[in-house]
Amino acid sequence: MRFREYRRIDFGTDLIAEAVRATVADLIRLEMPDAELESVRMATPQEEAGEEAVVVARWRRSGGLYRDCTLDAEELTAVLVGWCRLAGVPLPRTGEKAIEPAEDGVSLVIRQRGLGRPRRLH
Repeated sequence: MRFREYRRIDFGTDLIAEAVRATVADLIRLEMPDAELESVRMATPQEEAGEEAVVVARWRRSGGLYRDCTLDAEELTAVLVGWCRLAGVPLPRTGEKAIEPAEDGVSLVIRQRGLGRPRRLH
């Protein structure tokens, strides 16, 4: 039996910030041990052009210093898939995953094409 599945999960900037906090905060702390996530915002057209940035995460460091880190589409997709795994949202492992612009953030889009049931879920 052939099937095709299309799923769209919308992430606003608040949920993107939660996903960043849950999935990459420990990695950031290896480089910046005193860093805490201050905010996440969508990248401006100028930032997108230079580094293909999708979002900018602002990390607050001790002493009131800030450091902005950008995430491109591939990195943000990995963060959102990781958050889904942590939150218990089942995603097909073999499905094609990508992000698309949404009203206040991005949508994680999953397309699953295949034969029969998926072997494993994330």
